[in-house]
Amino acid sequence: MDFNYDPKEIRFSIGDEQYRLHPLWMRERSLEEGAVDQNSLQRLYDPEKIIEGLEIKEVNKLDEDKLLIKFSDNHVAKYCIKNLIKEIKRAKGLPDKVFWNKDSISLRKFKFDYNTNENKQIYEILEYYHKYGFAIVSKLKPEDGEIINFAEKIGYIRETNFGKLFNVKSQKQPNDLAYTSIELESHTDNPYRKPVPSIQFLFCIHNSCQGGDSTIVDGFKVAEDLKNENPNAFNTLTNTLINFKFKDKDAILEKTGKIIKLSERGEIKQIKYSNRLDFVFYQDPKKLDEFYASKRVMHKMINSSKYIFKFRLEPGDLIIMNNYRTLHGRTSYNTAEGNRWLQGLYIDHDSAKSKFKLLSEEI
Repeated sequence: MDFNYDPKEIRFSIGDEQYRLHPLWMRERSLEEGAVDQNSLQRLYDPEKIIEGLEIKEVNKLDEDKLLIKFSDNHVAKYCIKNLIKEIKRAKGLPDKVFWNKDSISLRKFKFDYNTNENKQIYEILEYYHKYGFAIVSKLKPEDGEIINFAEKIGYIRETNFGKLFNVKSQKQPNDLAYTSIELESHTDNPYRKPVPSIQFLFCIHNSCQGGDSTIVDGFKVAEDLKNENPNAFNTLTNTLINFKFKDKDAILEKTGKIIKLSERGEIKQIKYSNRLDFVFYQDPKKLDEFYASKRVMHKMINSSKYIFKFRLEPGDLIIMNNYRTLHGRTSYNTAEGNRWLQGLYIDHDSAKSKFKLLSEEI
């Protein structure tokens, strides 16, 4: 690493990458005693109260990966260059996403053993989940409420109007199509909520009916392919506002959003697709023609054999799904013979991310 500095900035390069670091930006990242609480790492000062015009007084290289910096307010701090670069590149400490279609994924079930190292097992499950947007765990106890016991090993459960957990079984007067035996095409859950639930857990207690196979699709892969193959449709779905609605006797829920949501940097951030609950806003008929044509293209893709990965959940199997990335569904099933009982719940992204990062440090 080559570096130089003047009072206004530190400049260093690694390979072809060059960085210019502002004095106050660096000062805010000091982890020295007196600068931050050593337990919480929260600042013990207000950055706005640091002297105006803060400058770099001196920089020394301690080793290949560490700098010692003295500022014009006489504060001295050590810095790890690797950590600075991770922050500059916005690295989140998570595995890189791997986009997939049916032919590039295979059925893998993580057999959970209650009698061995739980943390190592959960780390491996979450590593796979963060890569592929889902993970299947097997050998849990096929009992009422076991899903709660396992989910709480990862994070806090998000309760909704469906309860802390919900029972996915055929009902006589359902308030949601999930509680019927009909086929459910690829969709994301609860796009009408603020915020939309992040991660869905779906746990099998009984599944002896004919049919009722589960399906999952990598929505990010579909969106990426749509962008490459039909950019006009992609642009339409990333720019058209939808009103997602849910109503029963106890709740009226609405949320405005786009089917494909992009980040400020143009990256695919979230898929919201539920064609039983979406209502495009009023606009010019020509614009609506473009929207409906684009939506048909995506609908065909997310329900095609190229992208749908189909499998069967057996008693004791749990699937964990990123509800912002993957779409899921099921085939229809016959309740005349056998029984199908699944339980579901939601947790938030930050729970799974936090757990993975903590386990990464431990393991």
